[in-house]
Amino acid sequence: MIPVLGSREMRSADRAAIRSGVPGITLMENAAAALAADLLAAWPEARRVAVVCGPGNNGGDGLAAARLLAAEGVSVFLFTLGPPERYRGDAAENAERALACGLKLSALGERGARRSLAEALAASDVVLDALFGTGLSRGLDGEAARAVAAINASRRPVIAADLPSGLSADEGRLLGPAVRADRTVAFAAAKPCHVLPPARDLCGRVAVRAIGVAPEILERRRARLHIAEASDVAAALAPRRADSHKGNYGRLAIVAGSRGKTGAAALAARGALRAGAGLVTVFCPASIEQTVVGALPEAMTRGLPDRDGRLAPEATDALREALEDFDAAAVGPGLGVSAAVRSVLQALLRSPLPLVCDADALNALAPEAFARRGETVLTPHPGEAARLLSSTTRAIQADRLGAAIELARRSKSVVVLKGSGSLIARPRATIVVNPTGTPLMSTAGSGDVLTGALAALLAGGLEASIAAMAAVYLHGAAGDFLERTLGDAGLLASELADALPRARRNLAGELPPGSA
Repeated sequence: MIPVLGSREMRSADRAAIRSGVPGITLMENAAAALAADLLAAWPEARRVAVVCGPGNNGGDGLAAARLLAAEGVSVFLFTLGPPERYRGDAAENAERALACGLKLSALGERGARRSLAEALAASDVVLDALFGTGLSRGLDGEAARAVAAINASRRPVIAADLPSGLSADEGRLLGPAVRADRTVAFAAAKPCHVLPPARDLCGRVAVRAIGVAPEILERRRARLHIAEASDVAAALAPRRADSHKGNYGRLAIVAGSRGKTGAAALAARGALRAGAGLVTVFCPASIEQTVVGALPEAMTRGLPDRDGRLAPEATDALREALEDFDAAAVGPGLGVSAAVRSVLQALLRSPLPLVCDADALNALAPEAFARRGETVLTPHPGEAARLLSSTTRAIQADRLGAAIELARRSKSVVVLKGSGSLIARPRATIVVNPTGTPLMSTAGSGDVLTGALAALLAGGLEASIAAMAAVYLHGAAGDFLERTLGDAGLLASELADALPRARRNLAGELPPGSA
């Protein structure tokens, strides 16, 4: 997994690198070289570049990159937020080097500088944003906010140094005005703003580049956030033995469905089978059992006592007797909320089976029922998380990381907080952010497929947090795969389930991009 370092950890790593013998000016020069190289690689035809530099080391990175671009024959329009003589330390050294190579440094506070900036932006092929980096802790105002507005208004491609100016390195929340970048070159390590929405949506394509901070120095920083990688998922999903059979890959019980919501049960089962479950049995109201069979004959079914298409109180005893035959269970999709559903949920919570709670199971879940013997995974969307935490959806979205951590702590469960950049949290452990997925997946039934896939991996023997990480990654990767042909709308959830095997196969790079 890729560690994600906050501003404090990154400053500590920089200091450690300098103490180890790497001069600060070398770190800055390496950062600038990465910026210039990425800019020219992304826009090889660029001949005019506007570089806008702030007052600190991020500005120093921009000054050095401007000099390197000029050495490659690029015409550079160079602007600084304050007078160049105010630079200190390594940034001051790079200001002098820029002047020595013939570049003009235009301070934005000077008379006519705003017009000059607007004209330079209009004449440029690319903009390099080096106003503010990891040190920013408040929203921009004054000349800085006006510079950001001018960059965004120019509609020119933007590459950002470390992070788009105006973002806080440490969170996804927007502090105020911020640059909207097409590409971001992250120095040494990814930062939380690169992976947490809505800030990550302003970063464009993020590339992490080494700048001279030794890997062991970065590894010693205790990152609380990590990015899942394909190699992590591949390592969890061992190749299957030639002599294996369906009994080797888990017996899964899915408790789901009600009249009008039969599809949720079928989609969860389809997700489980496509994720590799050996045997799947759908426990549903007896009156809809034939509908589930017709939708997915590969799954077994067992009808439970029902009333008016929903589970009846007597369903609890029938389910309790059957659970001994299974390796894991999932509960919730399409069940509805009633006293009978709560009774069924309590029976599952008292079972030692690994359990996935989703949808209506979360709506019926009382906080006092969290503690249980078996491993538990909760998969709330922000609205469900808000109810479980007695909060609001707006508050959850404003601090998704904090909400995931708090819900995992309270529930003593693995929590998948769904959404853009889904988070996988477990009590007293690092948090994993999922990098896969697409707006194409914003369709009814997508969550049911995830529930089935996750439960399948649990039934196959994976530890709960590993199963959650792998299932969320594969689920998003299946969406990414389908986006290549479908675009960003029109997905059927069943298609998402059916793409799971391709996503799994592609972990090893066996399928070229865009192949079917």
